[in-house]
Amino acid sequence: MGAGSPDPRDFRPGIEGAPYAEAPWIRGQYAGFSDPQETNARIRSLVAKGQTGVAYALDLPTQLGLDADHPAAEGEVGRVGVSLGSVDDLDAIVEGIALDSVNQFSSTSNSIGPQMIGLWLALAKRRGVAPTSFSVRLQNDVLKEYVARGTHVLPPDPAAELSVDAIEHCVRHLPTWVPISVSGYHMRDAGASREMELGFTLSLAREYLTRTVARGIEPAEIARRISWFLSASSQPFHEAAKFRAARELWARLLIEEFGVRDEAALGLRIIAYTLGGQMSPFEISNNSVRITLSALGAVLGRVQSLFCSSIDEALGLPSEENALLSIRTQEILLEEAGLGDLVDPLASATLIESLTDELVESATSWDRKVTDHGGMIAAIESGFIRDAIDENAWATELQGRERLRVGEDGDAAPDAELTLFVPDPSFEA
Repeated sequence: MGAGSPDPRDFRPGIEGAPYAEAPWIRGQYAGFSDPQETNARIRSLVAKGQTGVAYALDLPTQLGLDADHPAAEGEVGRVGVSLGSVDDLDAIVEGIALDSVNQFSSTSNSIGPQMIGLWLALAKRRGVAPTSFSVRLQNDVLKEYVARGTHVLPPDPAAELSVDAIEHCVRHLPTWVPISVSGYHMRDAGASREMELGFTLSLAREYLTRTVARGIEPAEIARRISWFLSASSQPFHEAAKFRAARELWARLLIEEFGVRDEAALGLRIIAYTLGGQMSPFEISNNSVRITLSALGAVLGRVQSLFCSSIDEALGLPSEENALLSIRTQEILLEEAGLGDLVDPLASATLIESLTDELVESATSWDRKVTDHGGMIAAIESGFIRDAIDENAWATELQGRERLRVGEDGDAAPDAELTLFVPDPSFEA
């Protein structure tokens, strides 16, 4: 870096200098039911009780761009989220909610980023409000679908271009929107390590940045509008260090590879979600402690948005009571634990700085491996990333058999009946 360049390490603490009491993080809970009316009822209930960010789950046909009456959608409509096929559905989902009364609306729209923009613009026109008067966060990270979730439609290269179409439109015309959340969370939940989550997210961010810059947009202009979506596990100090490492990695990428000097662009915005894979179907009340520890790590790591799991998510869609508990958990951390009054409580702590240094180094190594494989698209197509995640997941599974989570002693029964998949012996692969 040349003389006068910003130091990436300076961005570890976060982008706000004020305590959370003055600028609280966006507090949310993921909600999505079979139809728009049920989803609306849950969202309105949570907003009335303190939720400040709305995240709605879409069913698989919607995520794949299929109408509910498409033959391929049979059996999946409304199964793992709400069915959204028209502006009427979107209007029903947020009925009774003023669009500018919520900090941000977000959803699992990855392969359908441009379509989701169209639906929200149509809704804004219907309601007679300017689309710049509210904020929508598009997940819009299609590339992680190939290695973690599977809701991709096109091959990776044209799919990435479609995502960049959405990014470009938002940067040029919708300044209040977040056009992409580069998503390490899903790779972590699929079995990636904390280090992989960071390294692969960095590689994804580079891919989207490079493609958008090639369309004539200044790197700093794009960077101001990008967020990262990361997991928060029940190891609070390791997770707090991870969020600090993410900010340093982001700043280093922008400074060294894209020549960005604007501090507003160099400061990374982070959305965190408490790790769903750590929730247990056994003695589900124990999950409340796991969620609290996860949320603590996110708050200590100074995230801008936090969405908490519910204690019953390992069994099915969260009950209203347990969804409310997730909101209250965040409010207690903000209002009662004193964390809202502190700017950077872990500043210069030897343990945190050491963990951050280690994560930066190991994440950089994983990012370099992607580059050595020809970049993100080539690493996806060759199977390198998927194989690395699977290998780590298998190693973690073997370790887990040696150390069961609390409440899983092999004799306890789940708090609710579990439906297990049993293969049909007559089925031929």
